Amino acid sequence: MDCPVTHPHPLSGFSVIMSAMGHFLKFLPVLLLLFNECEGTQQVNGQQRAGACLCSVNATMWDFPAKFFSGVSKQVDTCRDSLEKMQAQLSLTGKKMPEIRAMVGNITDRLSEFEYVKTSGLYHSLQLRQLNKQLEELDRDISILRRTNPSAETKALTQELEKIREEMKKMYKDNVFNLEAVRNTLRDLRNNLETCRTIQPNFLNTCSHGLMKNVSAPLVTKLSPYGKSYPSGSWGRETHPGSPESYWVQPLVSGNRHGNVVRRYHSYEDFMGAKNHQDVAVAASHAVANAIQGPGSLLYDEAFFYQCHNTAEMCRYDLQTQATVRRLLPGAGFSNQFPYCYYSCRDWTDIDFSADETGLWVIYATQESHGNMVLSLLDSNTLNITGTWSTRLFKKSVTNAFMVCGVLYATRYDSRYREEIFYAFDTATGREDNTLALPLEKVVDGVANLHYNPADGRLYMYNDNYLMAYSTFF
Repeated sequence: MDCPVTHPHPLSGFSVIMSAMGHFLKFLPVLLLLFNECEGTQQVNGQQRAGACLCSVNATMWDFPAKFFSGVSKQVDTCRDSLEKMQAQLSLTGKKMPEIRAMVGNITDRLSEFEYVKTSGLYHSLQLRQLNKQLEELDRDISILRRTNPSAETKALTQELEKIREEMKKMYKDNVFNLEAVRNTLRDLRNNLETCRTIQPNFLNTCSHGLMKNVSAPLVTKLSPYGKSYPSGSWGRETHPGSPESYWVQPLVSGNRHGNVVRRYHSYEDFMGAKNHQDVAVAASHAVANAIQGPGSLLYDEAFFYQCHNTAEMCRYDLQTQATVRRLLPGAGFSNQFPYCYYSCRDWTDIDFSADETGLWVIYATQESHGNMVLSLLDSNTLNITGTWSTRLFKKSVTNAFMVCGVLYATRYDSRYREEIFYAFDTATGREDNTLALPLEKVVDGVANLHYNPADGRLYMYNDNYLMAYSTFF
């Protein structure tokens, strides 16, 4: 039978306990969740015996969760202790912060004097190997120089090199922080070596004059007959001494890259007056195989020489017969692989023709020469190469170059209104000189073409849209 048994609401006992433990009231929501299912009276099954109703009731579900409460209480105490420790540590750190800052600043100041050594990598063994390589190159160059030019100066270079080699051996064992000093010593030794290679002041070449000493102010400064439409091209006087006097202008179109027309004037008066000109088409258009590429063109012995369209081939157009000869220039870079590039690159200047008292030349660079300038003397009728010389001058490190009596001269940018002839290489001796400083006036920045004319001893420059000429002095 069912025996109604009335129990007091469990929360009433819990309230008594909680009132006695006021400091745990913050856990009341948790405990209420434990008893949210015990509401009102409960009815259970029982048995009637001897006039009484007996039943068994399990009231553990209403027991106070003492273990759980105790665990939570311990965690609260632990958290309070940890919080107090952290607050104490923060307070201590705040007091010590000025001292820590001062210590870090002191360490930074002490390390700053070694920053140069760190950023320069002076303490790496790789740097020692690089210095060793420079020593080997110097040893080889000095040995060659002593064989070709035995003198007291070259003997002194050998002795100085031996001293440096001994210092290097000590550095492998003792102190690698002297690398910068050794670098400076090697640089000085290299400069001394180059001085021995420099063309002598009393130099006389096959033309019976020495190095160029000076260049005049511009004798001709004239806007191109094409106006300012074509800033790249070439111009000059017929360069073969035995040919009739005539002047020519060759502008590049199609993005200052290609051309096919050469404008000729048969007298200086016609050229200056921009009259009585003759336009000669060396190709059907500027986009065909025989069209002109780049501003390195030249009129020599009644033939026009230029780089063939988009190839490493040389073209020769005969003005009399109108025939074109093509010849591959072996290994030559083209299409901006090795242009003149000092300060700013002049596009499509990979192959450059020049003429002097010894004949027709072509100036270029190859992969084999690592981009250094190469000179080849040509047979002007067949374009066959009759001789080749390699220099140690990187072609992209110059503005332009030209030949005078077997000597290569190179220029570099000095300012908007001035170039400087700074380098010479003599094909007769293999000597070079990078101590020149000959000024060359100009009107604007860019130099598209610069060449020497053995017929009148003048330099001709295509200075963007301006045509300029100078006298040379030796």
